[in-house]
Amino acid sequence: MNNDVRNEPLANTDSGEGPLRHFRVDRRAVLQSLVAGAGAVVFASRVQAAHGHHAAAAPEAAAAAIGTDATLLFLDRHAFDTLALLSEQIVPGARAVQVPEFLDRLLAVESTETQKRFMQALGAFEHEAREAHGVSWKALTESQATALLTKISTLPDSDPTRKAFDGIKSAVSETYFSSEAGMKELGWNGSMAFAPPSVCG
Repeated sequence: MNNDVRNEPLANTDSGEGPLRHFRVDRRAVLQSLVAGAGAVVFASRVQAAHGHHAAAAPEAAAAAIGTDATLLFLDRHAFDTLALLSEQIVPGARAVQVPEFLDRLLAVESTETQKRFMQALGAFEHEAREAHGVSWKALTESQATALLTKISTLPDSDPTRKAFDGIKSAVSETYFSSEAGMKELGWNGSMAFAPPSVCG
């Protein structure tokens, strides 16, 4: 990880702000918006196991026990790799500015409800991949992933999988566009931002 804070994406973790705000709801809403599918259960059980091990063991021992590494603070390796692929598929360049690493650190200090909703959103993608192709999201070919993302993004707004897509997309894009690379893509030159050409003509 880069320890230079100037290169870190900016995020406000207050209850109504930041890239994970789409996953923050009250307890009753959590019960009403569970995403169906085995993928969500798989991700959630891994996270619960991670927290149990982290409380009882050193980070390295906990990491070994859940099949991840000590650089991850919340996600296990499978969930992280899934998020990393999705990040790059949704916003090219997200991996280069370490969007998944940043979201992992942010999730580590979020409420249990927010963590659960984020994992359920990842689980929705896992469920879609297994339903369509019998493999995890990580094992999809580029064309399979693109086709599934296109399908999911055109589902009705009320569909749970579409909501999962919108939440992950928002978290990834907001993190990316608050990084130096993302801000430059939006027109920032280090001292001022310029309006895109479309507003000038």
